[in-house]
Amino acid sequence: MQKSATGTDEEIRARNHDALTRYFRLLEALDIDAWIELWAPDCEVSAPYAAESAARALYGREDLHRHYAAEAAKYVRLRYPATEIQPLLDPGRFLARWFPHGDLADGGSYRNENVGIFEFDATGRISRFVEYFNPTSP
Repeated sequence: MQKSATGTDEEIRARNHDALTRYFRLLEALDIDAWIELWAPDCEVSAPYAAESAARALYGREDLHRHYAAEAAKYVRLRYPATEIQPLLDPGRFLARWFPHGDLADGGSYRNENVGIFEFDATGRISRFVEYFNPTSP
């Protein structure tokens, strides 16, 4: 068991797992103002299959907040059933798999399956996230 300035690997892993649990809970609540606090100020998000080129790479909390607030406004309800959060060897990295189910404000619905790698900084904030999803899902 390794010990660092911020705790043992197990303590760091548990803290980061809790942050990811909050991540999905806050997205379900469409509470982007609270959700953005989980992110490091200099965070990076990469979504290679994003429809809009501007959304394929986001840098910093301000850009991330602006983008996700606009996305959240498209939904009246969002759920993440059967979310899987898997720790990796490094306690600061996780693999997650989730299946968003959303009811859209325009009356439509959204379903997809996603997988991503989350990386945390030493303070327990998300510093980097790479997301893959099915780009052909409605």
